[in-house]
Amino acid sequence: MPSGAAADILRGVQSFAGERAGPSAAEPSPGPVRRMNELPLPSVLSSWTRVIVDALEGLGMEADDVLAAAGLSRGALKDPNSRLPMTSSARLWQAAAVKANDPAFGLRASRYVKQTTFHALGYAVFASATLRDALHRLVRYSHLVSDGAELVLEEKSDAVRLVFVPESGAPSPSVEALDAVMSLIVRTCRGLTDRSFSLHRIEQRRPEPADTYPYRRFFRCEVVFDASVNALTIGSRVLDRPLSTSNPELALHNDHLVRRYLAEMRQGSMLDRVRAVLAERLTGDASPAAVAAALGTSVRSLQRRLRDQGFSYVTILNETRRQLGTAYLLEERYSVTEIAFQLGFDDASAFARAFRRWTGLSPSEYRARAAGHESSG
Repeated sequence: MPSGAAADILRGVQSFAGERAGPSAAEPSPGPVRRMNELPLPSVLSSWTRVIVDALEGLGMEADDVLAAAGLSRGALKDPNSRLPMTSSARLWQAAAVKANDPAFGLRASRYVKQTTFHALGYAVFASATLRDALHRLVRYSHLVSDGAELVLEEKSDAVRLVFVPESGAPSPSVEALDAVMSLIVRTCRGLTDRSFSLHRIEQRRPEPADTYPYRRFFRCEVVFDASVNALTIGSRVLDRPLSTSNPELALHNDHLVRRYLAEMRQGSMLDRVRAVLAERLTGDASPAAVAAALGTSVRSLQRRLRDQGFSYVTILNETRRQLGTAYLLEERYSVTEIAFQLGFDDASAFARAFRRWTGLSPSEYRARAAGHESSG
């Protein structure tokens, strides 16, 4: 059992958490942090948890007692590639909120995220072509941060809705962690666009907190508690503007690093593994049979496991081609014919037809529109 200040914090977590969603702080310690290929699911990237420590110290507080209350140590967070159990991370978030005496601690903690916190994903997001492209990257590679939930992007005519869908059997995230993730996404969007960026709506399944002002002040939009889902809704007006930080080559390079990291997570989802294999095989044999063979499974098993996650092989193939295609088109040195080949199409006409289905524009129109936005910006 923890002693001294750590024990006080642990008791505070039990009182502070009350009936909120999330694992109990009284659960036994899960033991030390492990390398990513040794850890059962669900897990969290240790450098994300390191943000909690940095936030406390930024407030002038010691963090050792909070780590002890969560059954962790500083040494466990030194390896940026290691992972820790989601339940342990939740306890640390709750203990930190108690120590800071701040129920909205997660909103403030997200400001301590660094460019390297999320491995290569942070660089890939900031190098994205548009905000929509950045959101698609977050959805595609969200398991790098935590495999306890899937991000789903629901696209509508005037907005997109980013929904956090818990994985089957995964514990509910602590409300502090959810606050931190949602506020970080907003901070990132403001960093990519401008400080005036605001959501249309934020939804959280948690009960309404006693003080909602910190949420209304930070998000600057409608905030709904006791909702059916955890979700952020972003207006479409800003989604397709070219970003000043766009760098397609850098984005694609960091995509590769993220895919390599995910491939090393032996318990990673079939969805993540298929995306990683497809991105490497588009110029060769990207058939279901070839992908299944690369993953050491049968085509029937591959399709069944994807179907269980609500996806089809064709949907994932098209998503991968769409994301890579939009990135390549922003590079003038690649002709449409070269891009078509890189994406595995037989010819430029087949790529053009597919691209129009995905975006409503031809590749040339998309490239011209992007160039026009840049010259007018």
